[in-house]
This record gives sequence, C-alpha cells and structure tokens, in this order.
Amino acid sequence: MITIATERLILRPQTIMDFDLWYLMYADPKIFHVTNSPGFTPEEGWNRMLRNIGHWSTFGFGIFSIFQRSDGAFLGETGLANFHRGIDEEFDNCAEASWVISPATQNRGIATEAANAAHQWYGDSFSPTKTFCLIVKHHPASIRVAEHIGYRIYDECLYKGAECFKLKRLWEK
Repeated sequence: MITIATERLILRPQTIMDFDLWYLMYADPKIFHVTNSPGFTPEEGWNRMLRNIGHWSTFGFGIFSIFQRSDGAFLGETGLANFHRGIDEEFDNCAEASWVISPATQNRGIATEAANAAHQWYGDSFSPTKTFCLIVKHHPASIRVAEHIGYRIYDECLYKGAECFKLKRLWEK
C-alpha cells in the first residue's frame, strides 16, 4: 500500500476501516456549510467512501486519508480523483484535486501540507500536464491552499446551486 509521510502527517489510500471517523468529519455541519451542500446520509456517505476506494483500483490514484504522525489521529482527506462532475469536457477529462480537513484541526497548515504531498506523489507517478480544482467562492481558506500548491482561478461556474471558482494547475515537464 502507498504511504506518504511528511513531517507531521501520514497519508495512505482510504479503506473501509476509515469510514466511521471519516463520516464523523462529514457529519459536522461546518463542513457542509462551506460546501453549500445539505450533507449526506450514512448510506450516501458509504457510497462516497466506496467511490473513493474504487478510484485506486480503477485509476491507480485517488483520495488519501490523512493521519497525524505523532498519534495516528484522523485529520481529513486529500488527493486527486476523476469525479466527472459535468463541469466541462476539459475539466472532466483530467484529475481533480480535493481536500477536506476536520474542523477541529483547521488553520494549522495541514491541508496545504497534505495536499502538497499528495500532489508531489501524483506528479512523480503520473507526469500530468494539468489538473483542476473546484472551490465554492465563499471558502477563502481552501482557495489559499489551492494557490499555495500551484492552482490559479481561470473561470467561474455554478455547481449544484453553488457559485464556484474553477482552478487549474499546469505541470512542468
């Protein structure tokens, strides 16, 4: 199994054993306030977790669970995936970056550290020319993370009723 270690974090592909802690994070209303979504039921969460796990066997990449290196505490998720959101053809045909950090551990640089490590691994493993990211407009912290790891806003769109920025990262060869 792929494992990425940073100074403070351990990242590894999600497994079904992560579900209870992962779903607790997503059950926090602060998470869905940011994403402009009403949240999801345990069944919808289970299906989303299975989607994340399936990315690894289908594409060889996907979403990592993030754990604190010092004590193994679950902190969130990050990675790249093919979500096929129906945004546009270029967006949907490339990997899309994602990160969600537990509200209790936000504002400590964890999202940036984890997303940067996942992107380093993805770049080394797949040599992409570009990747994308979708962020709701009213989430400046996530926009700062995206910009820190090389994404730039290039357009706007409406996704599931939320006004969003479309961001792109061009990769050097």
